[in-house]
Amino acid sequence: MVISRQNPPENRELSFPSSYLKLFLQQLVQAPEEQLALFQTARLPPDCLDQPALPLTQVNELVNAIDLQLPPGWHIQPCLRLEPAQHGPLGLAAISAATLADALATLARFERLRAPWAQAIGYRDGDRQVLELRQTLPLPDRAALLMEMNLLALAGLIAPLLGPDQRELVFETPEGELPWQAALEAALPGTLRLNAGRLALSLPQSVLPRPCLLADAELHDLMCHRCQRLLRDPGEQTLAAQVRATLQELSGPDQKLAVVAERLGRSARSLTRHLAAESLTFRQLVDETRLAQARELLRHSRLPVADIAWRLGYADPSNFNRAFRRWTGHSPGEERETAS
Repeated sequence: MVISRQNPPENRELSFPSSYLKLFLQQLVQAPEEQLALFQTARLPPDCLDQPALPLTQVNELVNAIDLQLPPGWHIQPCLRLEPAQHGPLGLAAISAATLADALATLARFERLRAPWAQAIGYRDGDRQVLELRQTLPLPDRAALLMEMNLLALAGLIAPLLGPDQRELVFETPEGELPWQAALEAALPGTLRLNAGRLALSLPQSVLPRPCLLADAELHDLMCHRCQRLLRDPGEQTLAAQVRATLQELSGPDQKLAVVAERLGRSARSLTRHLAAESLTFRQLVDETRLAQARELLRHSRLPVADIAWRLGYADPSNFNRAFRRWTGHSPGEERETAS
C-alpha cells in the first residue's frame, strides 16, 4: 500500500494512488451497480479513479461509503493480500534484503513512502523486535482505520518472510476491543494483542538473522536507491529538508557529514556551504534530528536511557545526557517522567 507523496504534505494535500483503490474495489464490490452506489454515497464521480491519485479527503469519503455498505472488517483481507510488487520499490527492497533484520530496517527506513503521515520505528523490547507505527501528520476522521490498514499491509508483507514461524508475528493495537476483532484474529498470519499501548508488529529476536528466501543484493540495492530518490524528492525540497530526510534514514553512528553528503551526491564542503546559505549548519540539523528521535524513544518506548544513547550514536551515555540537557534544559530521565 504505497501512498504517493509527490508534494510536501505541509504545502499540498496528501494523496492515495488510485490503483490501490481500484484493487480494493475489485476484491470487495464486483457488481458495477454496487460500485456506482458507493461513488454516489461518497459524492464522487465514478471516473475519479482514472486519475493517478485521489486526495486523501476523497479517499476518506470513499472509505466511509464502503463502511456503510460492507460489514465491519472489510479492509482486512485486501490489505493482507497485497503482493510485494504492489508496495512499489519498497516492497521489492524488503523481500530482496539479505536477512529478516535487514527487511525490517528497510521498511522502517522508508515507511514515509507508504504513508507520509506515519513514521515506523524499529526497536528491541525484551526478547522481541518491534516495528511500531506512529502518526506524524493530521488525518481525516478515519485516522485509526487508515493506520491499521497500513500495519495490516506491513503484516502481509513480513509474514511470508517468517515461513513456518508466521504464528510468532504479533499484531499489537492500543485498542481494547475492535468491531472486527473476530475477523482480524481469523485472518492474521500471527496473533492479535489488544491494549498494547502501541500500534505495532513484534516478532522474536531469534528470527532476525534468518536469510530472506528471495535475497538478491543487486535488486535490494537498486530498489533502496529508488526509495531514497523518492523519499528525498529533491525537486520539491530545500537542501535542509533533504538533509533532514537523509538523517532520519540513518542510524545514529552514521549521521555524519561525509555519509550524508555522499548520499546527496555532494561533497562535504559543498553541503556545508549550501547549508550556510540557508543560515544552518550540519551540526544543528543532526542535533535537531537526534532530539526528535530521543524524545520519541523516551516518551513511547521502554528502552533504557543507555540503549537510547547508543542508538543515537553516543558510545558514552553521559555524553548523551549532557547533549540532552543542552538541547532541553533537563535530563532524559526527567523527559520520560514528564511524559508518563
